[in-house]
Amino acid sequence: MREEEKKKFFARRPNHQTVHMGGKKVALDNFPEEEKNKVLKRLSEKDEVANEGRLGKLPGIKIDGKQVTKDNIKDFELERMSNEEIEKVKENIEATKDHEEEKVKEENKYSKKELEAMSFKELKKVGKKFGTTDRSKKNLISEILNLQ
Repeated sequence: MREEEKKKFFARRPNHQTVHMGGKKVALDNFPEEEKNKVLKRLSEKDEVANEGRLGKLPGIKIDGKQVTKDNIKDFELERMSNEEIEKVKENIEATKDHEEEKVKEENKYSKKELEAMSFKELKKVGKKFGTTDRSKKNLISEILNLQ
């Protein structure tokens, strides 16, 4: 390895994807995409479970002799159901979405008295839900009322 490659390889930056090699941390986010994929491929070749996970397979899960992956897991769920059951599930999903939307709308309605009784920190949290921030309590209350 050249000196420049060593510096990239053993770069010490806080990243989510790091690999510990010989007591040193390797930050894979600093690598170019091709090099990063090569390193991940080499590491996963040593471990069967990691290799299957990298390929998108869910290790150890087989249904009817077929390997389950992230992409085909929904097919297995639908194969087990009849058409009537599938329609019921779809209707239930739509009904719960509608119910949740109504519930959110009901929860998000505040009266002026309620808002005035809240502390400034609570008002800021409520304001964040509606996408507004202000430094003044009065302006924050008026903006929340307008956005409801």
